Amino acid sequence: MAFPRQHIFRLVLVSPLFGAILLLPGCLTLIETVWLPSEVMVEEVFTIAVDGSVTGHGGGMAGMVVQVPLSFEFEGAVYVTASARRVLRRSPSVAARYEAEPGHHIYALIDSIQYSRETHAEVRVLLRFRPRETGTYTVKFATGVAVEQDGRLSWVRTDPSDVREFARLEDAARVRSLRVIHPERNGTGAVALEGKRQYLLFPKSSATQVDLARDFSIEMWCRTAETDFPLLSTRGDDFVTAFPFEMQVSERGELEILCADGREVHRSDASAFIADGIWHHLAVSFCKDSMRYLLCLDGRAVDTLSLPEGMRGLAAGDLVLGSNVSRTRFARAEIEELRFWEACRSEQEVSYYKDLALSGYEPSLAALFSFDAGSEGRIPGNAQGDSLALLAFNRPRLVVSTAPLRIELLAFAAEMEDDTVRMHWETFDESRVKLYEVEKRTESGKFSVHRVVEPLRAEDRHQEYMVTDTWSGRDVVYYRLRKVTTDGTVLFSEEVPIGLEAILNFVLEDNIPNPFTATTEIRYSLSRRTQVELTVYDMSGREIARLVNERQDPGAYSVTFDAEDIPGGMYFYKMRTSAGSQTKKMYLAR
Repeated sequence: MAFPRQHIFRLVLVSPLFGAILLLPGCLTLIETVWLPSEVMVEEVFTIAVDGSVTGHGGGMAGMVVQVPLSFEFEGAVYVTASARRVLRRSPSVAARYEAEPGHHIYALIDSIQYSRETHAEVRVLLRFRPRETGTYTVKFATGVAVEQDGRLSWVRTDPSDVREFARLEDAARVRSLRVIHPERNGTGAVALEGKRQYLLFPKSSATQVDLARDFSIEMWCRTAETDFPLLSTRGDDFVTAFPFEMQVSERGELEILCADGREVHRSDASAFIADGIWHHLAVSFCKDSMRYLLCLDGRAVDTLSLPEGMRGLAAGDLVLGSNVSRTRFARAEIEELRFWEACRSEQEVSYYKDLALSGYEPSLAALFSFDAGSEGRIPGNAQGDSLALLAFNRPRLVVSTAPLRIELLAFAAEMEDDTVRMHWETFDESRVKLYEVEKRTESGKFSVHRVVEPLRAEDRHQEYMVTDTWSGRDVVYYRLRKVTTDGTVLFSEEVPIGLEAILNFVLEDNIPNPFTATTEIRYSLSRRTQVELTVYDMSGREIARLVNERQDPGAYSVTFDAEDIPGGMYFYKMRTSAGSQTKKMYLAR
């Protein structure tokens, strides 16, 4: 099995004096597990976790020799033991003793270590890189001992039964593949917390209440390459005061649940490594009858945590996203599609819904925060029967999400011919469709059902539907399509206005092209002379550009938006005249 030299990425782990996971006189260093993502995004930091063990007494030197492609930028390394967490420092003098392959660079990472008087200790090394180019890379790893004879440094295998050379390793357990790809943005939003005292406070509402007297479930998508911070917390800065729930990323980069009864801290066991820089779906369910938490990672149950009966009924005061209640530790992560359910959800239910972007009207869904918009420190949520908003502190950013969510938008359109409104949509799979509802509302009213349509379920999977209505010619009317599936899931199309031109005295068209990479053209027309404002906003509601701000005569107009100096993602452009306003979306692809 041969690999192109320019695509080989090696983790060479060596021992006394200069290498491996640990350098201890007279000890043996072994690799046990390597946590390596199979696919990462270009320009985004990712982390490799290497677990190992050592035998010996006291302490010595920790170290690792790493050969990486030149397109991989080294972002840092630490090692974690049961009693220590320290940074591994670069040693150019040690690295110079190794000869890098063409197109590669050698890093030698070392530091002193003391772990205990025990004869066995476990250690995890966390290596962080930022890939600058796309491609497929081969990662090889092995343990060994660096020995020096006659001024020359050589590598010796620690496993006498392994007679193969490191450069020729073909064992699947020792050779892995890593792809670097361009991110795929799904058009929804995520909140980016950067550890700069940024956090979000939940409102006082039963929809988001963490209370051990009732069933509830919490889910989110999360991406991080950092460790040791709370994600969702009801805990103060100590473990003395009782608290019902905290979800955190541990020092080892693993997902944990913690709670305390005032005497003892209860926590889940170690789960899989999640601080690798890729998106993971996190879910926790609490069942009041069994007094037990269920922890799911990427749709699979990984642990349970049973609580003592004395904690029954314990309720949280505050719930914080990205910090603890005392605001002493802060998250460094992106979070997307945060959901609260009024039920103890099973592993099967979590797995079924995890990668589907929800509408906010699903059965038992109490609250949904999609992070698609926000302004003035408030990020709105969708709750059934309640109006919710997260309070954001220290300006966390709203960014375009790259989470692997399936966005089931409905292809629904409406146009007017004379006084008849024609609405149509098409489907490609009706196996799970229960019914369609065409809904309408006026400018100031609520949506009501205009027509219920049963699915045809014909042999041809591709179906087209059309519904008509009569427009009075006096008011703007909004239409949308509501699809109900057999399991109760509800999906909505975007709202389509009819009659807006006659009421607003202008027509605002979709930008061309959309998506765009550098510039895009926005066209509009006016039916009478009026003051015109055309403004571009980002997803947080911040003004990016004021394209038009003047009084204009009737006619057709065109303006170009130059996005050269702003990051890719979803943006909005809003046109306002003396008669009203209209907002549309556009997507900048990078």
